[in-house]
Order: sequence, then C-alpha cells, then structure tokens
Amino acid sequence: LLESAQRDVTQLTLLEIASDGVYPKLTTSANLKKLRINLDAKPQASFKPTFALKVPRAALDLSGDGGDGGRSTGRHESAGDVVIEWVDYDRDDVDERVAHVRRLDDLARMMHSASDCHPDLHSIDCVGYVDDTSRCRYGLVYKAPSPSFSTLHELIASSDLKTPNLDDRVRLAHTLAVALWSLHSLDWLHKSLCSSNILFFPSAFSASAHSSTAAGALVPDIQCPYLTGFDASRPDLDTALSVAPRNPSILTLHRHPASLRGFPHCKPMDIYSLGLVLLEIGLWKVLQTYHKPHYSTGRWRDKVLRAALVPGLGSKVGSRYRDVVDKCLAVSEEMTSAEAGKVIEDVVTALEAIRT
Repeated sequence: LLESAQRDVTQLTLLEIASDGVYPKLTTSANLKKLRINLDAKPQASFKPTFALKVPRAALDLSGDGGDGGRSTGRHESAGDVVIEWVDYDRDDVDERVAHVRRLDDLARMMHSASDCHPDLHSIDCVGYVDDTSRCRYGLVYKAPSPSFSTLHELIASSDLKTPNLDDRVRLAHTLAVALWSLHSLDWLHKSLCSSNILFFPSAFSASAHSSTAAGALVPDIQCPYLTGFDASRPDLDTALSVAPRNPSILTLHRHPASLRGFPHCKPMDIYSLGLVLLEIGLWKVLQTYHKPHYSTGRWRDKVLRAALVPGLGSKVGSRYRDVVDKCLAVSEEMTSAEAGKVIEDVVTALEAIRT
C-alpha cells in the first residue's frame, strides 16, 4: 500500500487516516513519507513553520564550536546530552533563511521519533532545531546516547586502534545497508552518506569505551552505528563540479561522479556512497589513503576504485563481499527508483547471506 502510493500526497493522507489506530506503523510510515516529499518541494511564500520543535538557544550549553564537520556536542536543559549538526546561512538573504527554516522544521519533525518508530533506520531522535544568530547558523539538535562519540572515519583512520573482526565488519555493513534500504522505502534520500556521518557512542577514545581486557582495549566497538548528516540544506545547494577538488572532503570522495556534475540526487547515488563506505569497512582504510590530487572523478571511480581497490577485497573479506561493493559502485544515475530498489534489496540479501 505504501509503495503503491508513491509520491501522491493525497493518497498518502488517505492511507494515513485509514490505518490510524489499526496499523500504527503504516500510519507513521505514511506520515514520514509525506514529510520527505515536503523536503523536496519548492519553498512557498505562504509557508509557516510550526515552531513546535524550535529549541531556544539559551536551552543549549555547547561544549564545542562545530569544528568536527559542522557538528557539536553539548547539553540540553531537559534532553541531556545532545549532538548538533549545523547549517550556515547568510544573515541578509531572507529567502535563503526561509528555505532553511522550512526544511529544518520538516526534517526535525521527520526525525523526531524515527528511531523508535523505525529502528532499522539507525537514526538518533531529534529534539528540534535551534537558531544560533550569533554565528549565523541553524542546528538540528539530536538526543545523544552518551556525551562523546567517534565517527566511522575516525575509527578506521586511527593508528591506535586494531581492525575489528571480519564477522563484526560484515555485520556493520549489513546494518548500514538495511538502514539505507529502510530510508529509501520511505522515499527519503540521505544525500550525505559517508564514513564521517556514521557515529558510535561513546567515543572509542574515551575511558568509558575501554574494554576490561588488554586484548579488547584497542578494538573499537562497531555493533551499534547511528546514521547522521541528513541533508538539511537547500535542494539546489549541490554545485556542479567537473573534477574533484584538489583537497576533497570526506563527503566529496563518497559522492557519485554525476552528483559532482550537478545531476539531481537520486537513490542510486546513495547506493554508490554506501558502496564506498562498505569498501572502507572491508579494507579498513579510509578513501583518502588512495586518492591523488590529479584524479578526475571518472578516473577515481573507474580506474582506482573499481579496477584496483575492489578486486583486492576478495583476499581480505571474500568474493561475495567484493561483489556486493562492486554492485553498489556500478549503479547509474539513469536508473529508475524501482531498479535502484532492486539493487539495494540484492545488497541486503547478499550481506545477510554472508553474515549468517
């Protein structure tokens, strides 16, 4: 029923009403799907945000300025430990600010109870959003499981931590694939999937994360990932790039070449990004290890990733895992939503078979 409604808001509303009280999960899914469609719609002059989830700046005590990829930690007066993800704005551009508030309001409502209603999303509950006028930025405020966290990128890049067991890495890959599959089933697009937007609580470098055994002390716990970094910026914020920047960001290296050329984001691009995260998990190396400043986006994908790195996965994690990664990297921006859905379903099924 949910799939047949596709992106028809009227049908989704009818489905939401008809299933209310009878199929609560279906009601929630229909509502979340409507909110996802709102995120893609053009800003309207008559738009009025609900402000129900607007967090007063005075309610937050920040412990950092957002230096970690625009992400801060802090305390909320009632929610406790929080993580805030920031979006900068131009104080003088009223239209831009309206567009930001519109998307933040929708996204905050969408994420408010997503982790409880859809645990497979592996998201963090959103407390709301805040306007930090002194820094010209809006922030999405998430209730954190603990005061500190590590990103997957940090865990892989750290020379102080050991590589987790293969079983644990395959389980992590499967969990992330299921999370993306769940997102896409709701017609959500992540748009920013990369190893720096996957968090683990508490930080692997904190005292509370240390194992009591000497052997386990240096192996990071990767059992419970949280997907963050959901795109809260304007739909047209992705700028066209013919070649990768000389010092590309972590996110840029995970983007599909067509996305860097300005092609509208679509499900296959999320799947491509997932493939690169799975590649990093399999090799237990970050992409920056292999990237050179002179690589074009096409050469990076075709000559380095698919022709050199993916074949090397077989000896490290097995041929089935290797084939899953290659399947993700082979997606085309021309794929239909149904075709992309079949790919991510096949990926989940294949990883499930390896995991068991």
